[in-house]
Amino acid sequence: MPDSSVPAEPAVIVPRLQALSAEGLKVRYRNGALGIVDVSLSVEVGQVVALFGPNGAGKTTTVNAISGFLRSEGARIVDGSVTVFGVDVTNKEPHFVHRLGLATVPERKKVFPALTVAENLRALGHLPSRQRRKEVYDRLYALFPALAAKRSDLAGKLSGGQQQMLAIARSLVCEPKILIIDELTLGLHHCLHEPLFEVVSRIASEGTAVMLVDESTGFALEAADHCYRLGAGEVKDSGPSARFRGSELLAAGYVEGD
Repeated sequence: MPDSSVPAEPAVIVPRLQALSAEGLKVRYRNGALGIVDVSLSVEVGQVVALFGPNGAGKTTTVNAISGFLRSEGARIVDGSVTVFGVDVTNKEPHFVHRLGLATVPERKKVFPALTVAENLRALGHLPSRQRRKEVYDRLYALFPALAAKRSDLAGKLSGGQQQMLAIARSLVCEPKILIIDELTLGLHHCLHEPLFEVVSRIASEGTAVMLVDESTGFALEAADHCYRLGAGEVKDSGPSARFRGSELLAAGYVEGD
């Protein structure tokens, strides 16, 4: 029998590696308007972080600031910094950020409609060998079985949900270390929300840091480890997702718009 008088050793908590960090971001457009005024956040390896907030809160601007797509929006970071695995990527081009292992699924223009599913998967990823290509594509079709039967179909003929699956699958071809998804379930039937969030959780469980923007707060809070509530271009609240579940904090943020 073990000696009950000997206190148990405390559990060792191994800290996760920080994958992405944004500190005090301020973004200004060419016309002088501020897109965001003060956003700080971080995402760790294997963690799912969710951004919430009403329209105009600065969610997509924050995504573009991190992923390098601000220039296409006529904007730039004028204060603060973004780092990816400790490398400063503030105002860097998307290809520079991508080389560090960050992939983004944008809100719009997600797929090449005139290419087939299989051609979409091949369009952005360069894999070193036929065997490696087979391994990667088999994994993606296993993640999204609905795409496996449609690999020869034109992407433009897919349903909205299938196009979103294809956009995520295409972003995973290069096996990114960080995945950002802007509006995961926007415009999709409610029946697709749960399976998409299950895929997000699985991706994170395999070691990818995931940051997502979504209005489906119920599913997002179940999948996320941590969340940030944005309003008027700044972080209004943040914390472990469990703290927000079943509360009125996020609902109030959407209704009031801060």
